[in-house]
Amino acid sequence: MRIKYEVSAGGLLLRPRGSGYDALLIGRRSPRIWTLPKGHLERHESHEQAALREVREETGCWGEIITRLSEISFWFYVGKAKHRKSVTFFLMRYLSGEASNHDHEVEECRWFEIGEARRTLKYVNEKRLVDLALDYAGAHPDAFEEAPHLLPVAEQKTS
Repeated sequence: MRIKYEVSAGGLLLRPRGSGYDALLIGRRSPRIWTLPKGHLERHESHEQAALREVREETGCWGEIITRLSEISFWFYVGKAKHRKSVTFFLMRYLSGEASNHDHEVEECRWFEIGEARRTLKYVNEKRLVDLALDYAGAHPDAFEEAPHLLPVAEQKTS
């Protein structure tokens, strides 16, 4: 049997909301299957570059990587070919963009409150990524604060 190996990267994009977070999920097919944005690495592209590009393409939003969350590997079949896919996921902070600007590969892109996002995600391994992200956010409460380099020049603090 032929085995095809695939390497992808993606991200869990969060934005602060009150005392919690919103997560951006993509929806495909009918009935809707909600997942995290991800896709194949292009030639000469790092996992980080691919994750940022895929999140931007599939969600219409720009993010900044905070940390690597985990790698998920799984097997599936296409015809008679067996595929092993590994996806490296990163925790990302929302910077800008509109979810309505997602690309044609995605039918719907929507922000969910983090707990609702966890319940809505189709795959258990992606639900675990939400848990890892919440653990990280709890240990690093300032991780999602707006970085000074992202503020307009007039608003940057001087020392």
